[in-house]
Amino acid sequence: MDVYDVSDDLVKKLNDWKLIGIISGKFNELKENHRKVDFVMRALIDFKYMEKIFLNVTLREDKCNKRSVEFRMLGNEQFSLKNRKYFQALELYNKSICYAEPNSEHLSIGYANRSAVLFEWKRYRQCLANIELARKANYPARLSHKLDKRERDCQQLLDQQPPDVVPYEFKLSFNSHPQVPFIADCLELRESADEGRFVVTNRDLVVGDLVAVEQPFCSTLLAPMRYIRCATCKRENYLTLIPCDSCCSVMFCSEECKQQAMSTYHRFECPIIDFLHRMFNKIHGIALRTTLAALDLYPSIEELMAFCEQQQNQHKCAFDLDYSQLSPQEHYRAIHGLVTNQHLRSVSDLFQRSVVCAVLKHFIIEYTPLKDHLGGEEGMNFFTDLLFRHLQTSPSNMHGIDLVEQVNETKDDQTHSSGAYAFLSLLNHSCAPNTVRIYEGTKAYMFILRPIKAGNKLYDNYGAHFAISSKQQRLKTLSMQYRFDCKCEGCELDYPTFGRMPHKATVPSVTDDTEMALGAYNYDFAVSNYRKYCDFLTQYGAAYPCEQISSAEECLKMALHIMVDAVPLKAKM
Repeated sequence: MDVYDVSDDLVKKLNDWKLIGIISGKFNELKENHRKVDFVMRALIDFKYMEKIFLNVTLREDKCNKRSVEFRMLGNEQFSLKNRKYFQALELYNKSICYAEPNSEHLSIGYANRSAVLFEWKRYRQCLANIELARKANYPARLSHKLDKRERDCQQLLDQQPPDVVPYEFKLSFNSHPQVPFIADCLELRESADEGRFVVTNRDLVVGDLVAVEQPFCSTLLAPMRYIRCATCKRENYLTLIPCDSCCSVMFCSEECKQQAMSTYHRFECPIIDFLHRMFNKIHGIALRTTLAALDLYPSIEELMAFCEQQQNQHKCAFDLDYSQLSPQEHYRAIHGLVTNQHLRSVSDLFQRSVVCAVLKHFIIEYTPLKDHLGGEEGMNFFTDLLFRHLQTSPSNMHGIDLVEQVNETKDDQTHSSGAYAFLSLLNHSCAPNTVRIYEGTKAYMFILRPIKAGNKLYDNYGAHFAISSKQQRLKTLSMQYRFDCKCEGCELDYPTFGRMPHKATVPSVTDDTEMALGAYNYDFAVSNYRKYCDFLTQYGAAYPCEQISSAEECLKMALHIMVDAVPLKAKM
């Protein structure tokens, strides 16, 4: 069961009872979003959906030493000489650490077992860190001889561990924009009736130009990554992660990240964390996190309400902000100002979003400390309006934070988080994009991928690329998720997918001897060769699209991922 199952079942029940017309009419008459949500909430309660969800979905799994031992035994099996599946063992040990009851020896044994994997892996610095964690967690004296020996061996071998990769330090290719210092001064905002707001360049750009380096207003970790990455900074630190003290589904890379989470978003999410993971998707997750991050900006709900109601905070974007005096409140202005397109949405679309909002609102208010923070009815209505707003803006404006694409890996291994980016949200989509986003942690670098003449627009890609899916598939996906009919060059000219792409005799190949080195995630090779791909793509840009150019684009993207260390640990070992 997820929230869409609830929505679909409610609509089916209303249809079966011949009530859908009456309910839709009354719903559509309501002007304020919190009234729409409360109207749907009453229907969900009357039809016992809230009760059914509560009975069938766990709000939060309790710490349990028995489960901790089970995960540790499974980890031991993967770590055994027979299997030697170290990544699977590490993730299972992390689950064992998460499920261990506070102050029990099972927590310390989990850290010790993790140190054994790292010793075999020759990750001696991280091994010592886990030995220290085990001792701080009162590792049992009867087993200490094992830990003592491993520590002595680590100390002797420490110098043999090579230094960790330091991400390449990219800098903007041009002077900073005077008002928005994390983008290049050549970028300008324009607006039209057809495309809404969009970004253009006032000078020629070549492949490899770095035109933006943006940190998100907030971000959220996807559920499949919860035993691999820090829930706060999103970095892949699963060699040394520490657990939340209360839930079994969140880990942190340091006490600092843990305290930051507990003082902000996690105090509200923690009591219902497993319910959130089970019932909602990443779009709902970043909408909720954005709302909670906005609530954290001010000491009282009344001050945030006053901020959001001010005229100067309506429909703003990154170019309207004064980044010379940027505060978190100023940063939020651009996120709050993202367009909802509510006037374009159908009644059924708004009804479904109201179901999502109603279920989220009910459980976060009933089972977390949020109710005390919101005060009375006015505060709860404001929270409902704000959450509903971000549930509308998230699908079109929030960004998946990706790693390098790997052979034989699932999409979950590529996208680890979602983020709210004020500037990146302004770029419109093209199935044949001329920019590419590369992430170092949650920091987004935007590079030019195809030559762009002065006066032309910058285009991002929302996931539907002409090289990997047909025009018909792309149009269907984009219309369903983003509510627009794509008229980019890739669709208008019906560019072929990669398998049907022509090999142009006038264009040489730049990738024959490079793909193997990049596939091995060779940092030095990437640094030495990425400019070659940039120059090639700039020189032969007029031949786009063809097989050689698409291959060179993939090599450039791979090189950039390697340079910022956006490569999962399992791919580098």
